Amino acid sequence: MEDKILQEITDSAKGLKEQDYRHLASCVRKAERIFVVGTGRSGLIGRCFAVRLRHLGIESYIVGETVCPSIKRGDLLVAISSSGKKKTVIDIAETGKKAGAKVVVITSEKNTSLTRLSDHTILIPVKSSVQFGGSLFEQVSLIFLDTFVERFRKQHGISHQDMSKRHTNLE
Repeated sequence: MEDKILQEITDSAKGLKEQDYRHLASCVRKAERIFVVGTGRSGLIGRCFAVRLRHLGIESYIVGETVCPSIKRGDLLVAISSSGKKKTVIDIAETGKKAGAKVVVITSEKNTSLTRLSDHTILIPVKSSVQFGGSLFEQVSLIFLDTFVERFRKQHGISHQDMSKRHTNLE
């Protein structure tokens, strides 16, 4: 079973597009602040991404947390949803758009209410899986976002030591 799971992750990750990394980097560079939203396990992947953005020195927030400020023009909302049909995520993307923020959607579905709200859609190429639910989407999304962070770090001369200085010391 492990071999099948690793193979589907590898096959899907090979379909990630260079242009999506470049476009997300451009959006992140231009954003004053970054807000991340997702529900369920996609939300957990979003939390991982927001933490790494903080380690890079980028102001980021998890939508729904009590310390999350209001979104405004100049901000970026990254919405993660495999189906693109989660009402909560769609409503938050609508609010972000109305406030003037840019919206980047990470999804596995092309034509949804969520992708229609997006300024840029990153398609995670997942096919059928031996795993339950959206596990493959979530795994490949994490790989995409962690790879993005490492590429961004190198492009901007941010050392692991710099990131460590921003890592929590309250654990």
